[in-house]
Amino acid sequence: MNICTLTGNLLAEWTFSMPEWRSGTTQRAREMSFQLGGKGINVSRVLAHLGEETHAVAFASGPLADLAAGWLRERGIEHRFFALAGGLRPGVVVRETGTDAPETTFLGQDLPVADDDWAEACAHIASMQPAWLAICGSLPGWQPDWLEPLRALLAESPRTRLALDTYGPPLDDLARLPAEIVKINAEEGRRLLPDCTAKSDVRGHLPSLLRKYPVRNWILTDGPGPIHIAADGESPFSLHPASIREISPTGSGDTFLAALLSRWTGAEATPPREALAYACACASANAARPGIADFPLPVAESHYPVEA
Repeated sequence: MNICTLTGNLLAEWTFSMPEWRSGTTQRAREMSFQLGGKGINVSRVLAHLGEETHAVAFASGPLADLAAGWLRERGIEHRFFALAGGLRPGVVVRETGTDAPETTFLGQDLPVADDDWAEACAHIASMQPAWLAICGSLPGWQPDWLEPLRALLAESPRTRLALDTYGPPLDDLARLPAEIVKINAEEGRRLLPDCTAKSDVRGHLPSLLRKYPVRNWILTDGPGPIHIAADGESPFSLHPASIREISPTGSGDTFLAALLSRWTGAEATPPREALAYACACASANAARPGIADFPLPVAESHYPVEA
């Protein structure tokens, strides 16, 4: 099953491990590594780990784009970059070795995507007619007019189903498309639910999202907390992730989405509980490891959630 991811805010990220970290001084790293970041890229990375066919679409130009493309090729991830004025957003993570001090992250400024490049990327995806298109992360330069190339994509590729994991104004607009899945965090879900306060039971408010938007399935995650699901034609329900020793939660939400798409055949009218449980288990397994998409397969039974 071909699953295409679209990342609007790619990140070329270096991690420096240092014996200590103080501002205002010159320091040398003991270890250094490079990785490509961005939620869509993370989804493709996990899909490749799960043995699925994936194609990553993103925006990047210049020397850093060549570095990013090489990183993807090394991992066997098919990709296509479209032009981005400014090149590619850089980032640096600084870790102190031998301590429990939290890491420090420096992110370069967001680089907006141009209208023509967005439309060209959508046309490329339409020509592929993937089984899934997952639009993930922030979308710098977002314009409501960008919905039109996506509507054309879905019209030209009726077999392509849409999954969304974004936030803010892009989500407000994209959720008006006939998406199969919207996976967001609980805080973003409450933003879409004016009557749902921080103390409210968010699960009880989910049916209003189904009434308001043409989205068939809403999934609200909350870190290690319960995952709430509202599917068209079903009563909302929740999954409680397994209790684990968390090493790094980075990329676990992206792992959840990737695993869900990998197991969702699309034959059912609603997402099968088995696929959701598998996705939850993979997310827990990812959080129990220091990296992204390096958890062992098959996923251990101890990582599977409890439905409540």
